Amino acid sequence: MLEIDGEFKQKNNDDKILNSIFKLLNLDKDENKFLFKHIKREIIFNIITGKNGREFIKQVVKLQNAGEIYKVNSWIKYNFKSNFTVEDLAAKTNMSVSGFHQKFKSAVGMGPIQCQKKLRLLEARRLMLDENKNVTDAAINVGYERISQFIRDYKKIFGLSPKEDILKIKNCAKNL
Repeated sequence: MLEIDGEFKQKNNDDKILNSIFKLLNLDKDENKFLFKHIKREIIFNIITGKNGREFIKQVVKLQNAGEIYKVNSWIKYNFKSNFTVEDLAAKTNMSVSGFHQKFKSAVGMGPIQCQKKLRLLEARRLMLDENKNVTDAAINVGYERISQFIRDYKKIFGLSPKEDILKIKNCAKNL
């Protein structure tokens, strides 16, 4: 019987959240600022008091504590072409290397060097597509010193070699 009650309470809570969301979507924010503000609070209340409320709160607290990690992530986005180490980044935040790496991965979803690599490869792909750069020029432009490493990393992320990937994308674009 408890399980049935629990399922009923969860369904009831889910219904409350959905009803609040529908009310919010049907409001004109500019005309009903008061109601808009309070319906948002109602949604948050129903989420917090729901089945996964504790986990939700833990995630919010984790995000609030990750502010310095997001600053480092922004730094990486602007400096992805530069060479740096996890040790350098950890020093910027006065954290141990293992603590920094763990927090970064938890906040961003990947390690800092993986983040840098992904940014480099995305920019290289853009350069080859938008500016017609060849593989070597794109790789060097984004900070790779060895073309063979660039091609290996590219293939691992995109599933094809740079030339094959760019050709495939351009052919798909022609067929649109």
